[in-house]
This record gives sequence, C-alpha cells and structure tokens, in this order.
Amino acid sequence: MGLFEWLKNMGAQPEIVHIPDSPHTLQVRRRYRFSGLVQGVGFRWQAKTLAAQLGLTGWARNEHDGTVTVELQGGEALVEEFLRAIRAVPRFDITDIQAERLPLSEKEAAFTLRY
Repeated sequence: MGLFEWLKNMGAQPEIVHIPDSPHTLQVRRRYRFSGLVQGVGFRWQAKTLAAQLGLTGWARNEHDGTVTVELQGGEALVEEFLRAIRAVPRFDITDIQAERLPLSEKEAAFTLRY
C-alpha cells in the first residue's frame, strides 16, 4: 500500500451500527490479541474511537512482538459489534485474533491507550 493510499484510508471510518444497551444486556469483559498489520497503522486510535462510539470501556496497547492487545468491557452485543467494525477497517490486515474471557472491572469509566 502506497503512502497516498494509506493516508486516504486514514480518514475511512467503518460504518457503526449502534446496538442499544439495556439493563438486561449481558455485560462482559474480553481481552483480544490482534496479529497481522496492526501496529503503525492507527489501530489503537481506531479501537479507542470505536469503543467510545459503542460506549465500551477498556484499553489498547502495542506489544513488543508486533501484536496489539485490547481489553473491552460492555454489553456482549456491543463487544461483538466492535470486532465486526475493527475487522472492516481496510488499512488493517488482521491475520489472527486470540480471545480470553475476564471478570468485569468496576473501576473503569472510559477506554484508554496504554504505552
């Protein structure tokens, strides 16, 4: 991908379908490790934007092995929508996603980027 194509895609936002959350929605926390072309392409920034649009909390961090770890918390359907939307971003080449279930955290209020 050339520089101009990459810059053009930087502004491309995946379509978000907001799924209404209700008090009866199952709340979950998941840790995902994304492999592929996920560093140096705005992956963490996009994850933060998507999480904010969907009302999810958690964090994203680049790992030394070239992967990105993302923890998400919120309604199960919203977490699934996050995964659908992040996979649809054309400048990412996600080759593998490892998932892990985690206990809910009561201390989080937003989605943050970790370094």
